[in-house]
Amino acid sequence: MTLYKLLRYAYGLRELKLFNEAEHDIVNFKFFDLLIYELYVEAEDLLHRGIQKSYIKRGENLSSSRGRIDINRLCGQGGITKDTLPCNYFNRDENNILNKTLLAGLKLGLNLVLETGLKIKLQKLCFSLEENISAITLTRASLKSARNSINRLNRRYSAVLEVINILYESQGIQLEGSSKHINLRGYFFDMNAFFETLIGRLLQNCSEGYSVKDQYSLHDMFIYTSGFNPCNRKSPTPRPDFALMKEGRVVKLLDAKYKDLWERSLPAKMLYQLAIYAVSGIGDKTATILYPTLSDIPATAKIDINDPVTCGNIASVILQPVNLEKVAEIVSGDLGELMGYVMEIIY
Repeated sequence: MTLYKLLRYAYGLRELKLFNEAEHDIVNFKFFDLLIYELYVEAEDLLHRGIQKSYIKRGENLSSSRGRIDINRLCGQGGITKDTLPCNYFNRDENNILNKTLLAGLKLGLNLVLETGLKIKLQKLCFSLEENISAITLTRASLKSARNSINRLNRRYSAVLEVINILYESQGIQLEGSSKHINLRGYFFDMNAFFETLIGRLLQNCSEGYSVKDQYSLHDMFIYTSGFNPCNRKSPTPRPDFALMKEGRVVKLLDAKYKDLWERSLPAKMLYQLAIYAVSGIGDKTATILYPTLSDIPATAKIDINDPVTCGNIASVILQPVNLEKVAEIVSGDLGELMGYVMEIIY
């Protein structure tokens, strides 16, 4: 259950043991059935507390005015020629993008779930929502639209959208710029994206006294020479996964790579990538690559970058293991212990 504990922490999902485990033998659930159970729990809670209603603008001809009279439409039709007035008003409606995505996600879970009892529960939730919510096709674009609509008033949808996104991405491939989704046999789980999300959450929550910026751009490090860019291409911009900042200044650059760099040598392309970050002059002249391990045996490694002429040290690349077993043990426990471990691995 190590992976599941870490996934729950990384995406801010709730602790399943808070709910009635007697209804489902969740200990014996397959990994994706656990995710679908998370989806069910989050969706049931949303329905119990009342799903989000949004104000949706409508324009209609009404016999009794409502909202504002649409003067432009009224003039366009030559004044008052009927016993109705063109009005614009806002109607509070459940049929919004958040609830449409929720319904589509529940239907996706219904197609993927293996556990019979859980399937019945999902069917009941779908029937309940279908009374007032329109069905949509779940796509990467619709998921993005739903996630972009999250604000302080509907933040409780964040967790359920994360689960839906994981399930959606796990069962196929959608090419960039295309609406076509290629279904795969079985499940696909992007461990690289998950590990980066996990590291980001750990840094955000546990790097006391620092702020963290994702995908930090090293602007103007590479620039096409004036007059020597015949294809008018955009200059490449290196982007470390994370920049650790203090008082508005970058103090450290970090990258997360889901690759065992203890058992296997550091690939040259990763070394060159981190070397560019280290010699950029941003931070402390080091770049740290964080990689996963499952024990305390792997230790920190450091590669110095030297001037080939003077042999003087220019910068360094640090290979820092992150013990996932240890993180899984302490994420639900003492925050101080977790913060101590995170500060230990980044410094």
